[in-house]
Amino acid sequence: MSINDMNNHDFYTLLNKVVRPAAPVSTFELLFGREKPLNAIESVLYSDGRSVFIYGDRGVGKTSLAHTIAYKLQEENEPILVGCEPSSTLASIINDIVVKTKPHKNHKNESSISAGINLLGFKVDTTLKKTDEKFHLNINSISSAVLALEDLTKIHSHKPFIVIDEFDQIESQHEKQNFGRLIKALGDQSINVKLIFTGVSDSLHSLIGGHLSSERQIHQTHLEALPWNGRFKIIDNAFEAFGLKIDDNVRYKIAGLSDGFPHYVHLLCEKILTCSYTRNKSIEKVEHDVFLEGLSDAVDSISETLKHDYVLATLGRQEYFHHLLWAMADAEDLQREKKTIKHSYSEICKQKQLSALAEKQFDRQFNKLKTPEFGKVIVNAFEGRKGWFKFKENMIRGYVRMLAENNGVSLDFQRRFTAGEPTARHVGVKTSTYKPLTTVEERAYRIQKNKEKN
Repeated sequence: MSINDMNNHDFYTLLNKVVRPAAPVSTFELLFGREKPLNAIESVLYSDGRSVFIYGDRGVGKTSLAHTIAYKLQEENEPILVGCEPSSTLASIINDIVVKTKPHKNHKNESSISAGINLLGFKVDTTLKKTDEKFHLNINSISSAVLALEDLTKIHSHKPFIVIDEFDQIESQHEKQNFGRLIKALGDQSINVKLIFTGVSDSLHSLIGGHLSSERQIHQTHLEALPWNGRFKIIDNAFEAFGLKIDDNVRYKIAGLSDGFPHYVHLLCEKILTCSYTRNKSIEKVEHDVFLEGLSDAVDSISETLKHDYVLATLGRQEYFHHLLWAMADAEDLQREKKTIKHSYSEICKQKQLSALAEKQFDRQFNKLKTPEFGKVIVNAFEGRKGWFKFKENMIRGYVRMLAENNGVSLDFQRRFTAGEPTARHVGVKTSTYKPLTTVEERAYRIQKNKEKN
């Protein structure tokens, strides 16, 4: 059946199965390109006393990886999924875990456990009462939290898997550190509960800071941008589900514009497939015109929080601020040296048939992008090292790439300036080869510049 012959119910139901731009993936069948970290985490979670912390940029797929591994390994029941917010505490998270616990089928309708002991000078007083409708839990120490989680092995399953998402949202450093102490206690007491955290790297340091010995019990997984083969698998799976072929150039564009963020791959596929479905004529292959229509819809649907800094830097300002930001989004390098940014900027000006800013003016205008007035959308890449820059948040880069493409500018997604490797495939655009200067050439260049000034 052609995509254009489907009714709304069938189309949107299938669309929701193959692309998930707004919800995390929780099945291995849709988690493309993450086989290596998934296998590594799985091997760790079979070990006693081990927990996992998955960290990386916003939108890189941390929650999807955590959910997938939890659903894959959980037996007897479903995994327990909780999220954090700024006011969250150890006590509130443990309470959320218990509230969301579904008893396994062999568990009695009501159970009550109460303990009150003195341990190393600390009063432990925990009460867990569970009925079909209500939980009640009082946590006043690490030990009481351990007892509460231990009881889940009787209520939920013999080995509960718990995902604690967005750990970095917790504002209190003390509360973050309490989880480090909890992990240490769970490992020392051989409590058969598996915790999977997601967050940014700073929150991982706070967690370990709670008890330095907990570091050996926390498997740390840094999730980077989705590799190209993973991006292509998402794209191919989505379009094949509807019996559609896709132009090779369009396929490459989707993968490159996403910048390795699964959210963007899913979003672009969703919008392009929807545009294909709503067309009056029957479509068998997605060509460039449908891609551009879907791209425009994707750009319009990007969240306001991601748009905010770009809008602040460009709205009501000279057009070249757009071009400067597009230049920052060029190439594969996340950290860009200013001279390579200038090269990208000059290539953009050639495509737009515009005169480029003079060198001094370029420097002045580019530096404005680092100020609060312009949203601080660009920041220094390395502390104490001048001349290197990056986006304030890596996820912004994918949005900027889509904006550039939507305005007729093709960027080079795979070029690595730092390695001096121009890609062989800069689609549809002729560019000069950039060659980084050697040390001798750099010195000669500076001498020549000084002579010109004098």
